[in-house]
Amino acid sequence: MKNFKCSVCGYIHKGDNPPEKCPNCESPKEKFLNIEKEDSAKIFMFYGEKVSYSDKLEINPFFDGLEILSPFIYNMPVGSKAPLHKHPENDEFFFVLRGKIKFYIDGKFQILQKGDMAYASKGVVHNFENISDEYAIFLSIKGPKPVTTEFVQIS
Repeated sequence: MKNFKCSVCGYIHKGDNPPEKCPNCESPKEKFLNIEKEDSAKIFMFYGEKVSYSDKLEINPFFDGLEILSPFIYNMPVGSKAPLHKHPENDEFFFVLRGKIKFYIDGKFQILQKGDMAYASKGVVHNFENISDEYAIFLSIKGPKPVTTEFVQIS
């Protein structure tokens, strides 16, 4: 039996093959990575391990062994923006590591830079956009597990 991790939300699937889609975030089978047991037991991580510089918004989960919290590193190319969404059962904390990010949380806009923090309580509509002229990176911690996401349409 193997362990497969969804590279979008961090869900761990045990089996001979990854599922057709993630039961948590509905990402396709191609988003699953085959991981070794030692990887999920890791307790230290260095900055460069989860930072990437692709041309797409990347959401990288880490420290899978936590029982309550789900930490993620968001890598945001210039001009990238997340869709409006909410986490009906999860609070979310944001800590900007690099760049300038415009956050929309509960009807309010705020521009945050390296070292700044914000949070969205469960059920609060939010999104974020890289408005700097460089790659932006932030830490997100959601809890409790499992993390659920609902995308919001403005009418």
